[in-house]
Amino acid sequence: MNDLIKMIKDRASIRLFTDEPVAEDMISELIDCALAAPNGGNAQPWHFVFCTDKAKLKELEDSQIAAIKASGNEKIIALQVARNWKILFNAPLVIWITTKEGKSAIDAGIAGESMVLAAQSMGLRSCFIGGASSAFHGPDQDKWKALFSIPEGYEVHCGLAIGHPDQENTPHALDYSKITRI
Repeated sequence: MNDLIKMIKDRASIRLFTDEPVAEDMISELIDCALAAPNGGNAQPWHFVFCTDKAKLKELEDSQIAAIKASGNEKIIALQVARNWKILFNAPLVIWITTKEGKSAIDAGIAGESMVLAAQSMGLRSCFIGGASSAFHGPDQDKWKALFSIPEGYEVHCGLAIGHPDQENTPHALDYSKITRI
């Protein structure tokens, strides 16, 4: 098995990071990998926000946790209790992946996967985060878009929490029932 295939199969989401910052040269590599990602017709409908500002990340996480607690949704509350009320998992780098409004999220997902694999190859770990991105679609979306410099006319599809792992996790089992061969 080649190194890339092994890395893809070994990758697992990490939900606890150390306080060690992601080095600037690593962030530069992640930026290059995001911009090099395949996309339909080379339209590059995306914009990426790389955030290392802990105060901004904490403000968003605290707001989202308060909203979850107030929601009364027992399933999501139980999930957050199990995750120690963390949404961004103390990640020193969060990347918001956006595309022009009305454009397909597929290009955003492909770019996200490129960055996740690049992070893994540099010894970093990652987790796609969808729940926190709901702040950019809720009643305070203008506040959050301004705080994180989301360009006008773009929508946030998801985020990536990236950093040095403070836990190990095993990859999920491969479910071959999800495959049809003809």
